[in-house]
Amino acid sequence: MDAVGLVGAAPATIADYQVVRVLGEGNNGRFYLARPPARLGLPDEYVAVKVFTGTHSEQAYERGVRELRAFAQVASPYLVRVYDAVLQDSFLYAMEYCPLGSLAAPARPLNRGEVLRAVAHAAHAAHALHEAGLTHGDIKPANILLTEDGGKLSDLGLARYLAPGVTLTGMASAASVEYLDPALLRGERPSRATEVFALGATLNRALTGTGLYGELPDGEPLLAIRRVMSAEPAIAPGLTDEEAALVSECLAPIGQRPVTALQVAERLDRLADAALGAARA
Repeated sequence: MDAVGLVGAAPATIADYQVVRVLGEGNNGRFYLARPPARLGLPDEYVAVKVFTGTHSEQAYERGVRELRAFAQVASPYLVRVYDAVLQDSFLYAMEYCPLGSLAAPARPLNRGEVLRAVAHAAHAAHALHEAGLTHGDIKPANILLTEDGGKLSDLGLARYLAPGVTLTGMASAASVEYLDPALLRGERPSRATEVFALGATLNRALTGTGLYGELPDGEPLLAIRRVMSAEPAIAPGLTDEEAALVSECLAPIGQRPVTALQVAERLDRLADAALGAARA
């Protein structure tokens, strides 16, 4: 999720959740910090609640719940826990709250090893989803939430299930376009390979602060898509040789990339171990 300055007060309640404050914006919705209802029986004092933009039908709700249930059944310590889904005009769901922020907006400065470890954990999470026959659909720094020992992948890209007739270009935000494999924009289906691209783009941005296409037009997804479709991605300076090689392989044509997100994760694990060891020395 993207932490941003938001105007206006949060509602006191959303469904039976007691809202504390707005956390930020994500693709197609807004996140709130809330206290969970007693019916869930959770030990957590707080949860994050995402409320999707617009109204949704019962059929859309059922599709969203089906995907969330599949997501929640995937066994990985690197996926956020999903607790609940509710239809109240708009579709909303509650998930684990991670107070350390995201790779896009960390609560404190991160060293290189911590960034590498967080992206490694996201890659492990993506592999677990892929092995279960799922794709995440929106891997980017804002959706890698930070933990004490790494990160967790969050905010499953549900918009494609809530509005199945809407094209990918119609759903994508300018903040997400940078991480989309251009093959998706040409009509390819989401796959392991397209998510490997997203992991490479995420690593490039998280380590350097620079995107593959420079800074894309904020709030102008169609202009951002046009830029992505007409330009070659450029790996930012500031990466080590090993990091740059991994990003380059993730961005290679489909068929020349690492075959699985697990291969990406294992290389990132080694890079993180080395960087964290050097930081402690």
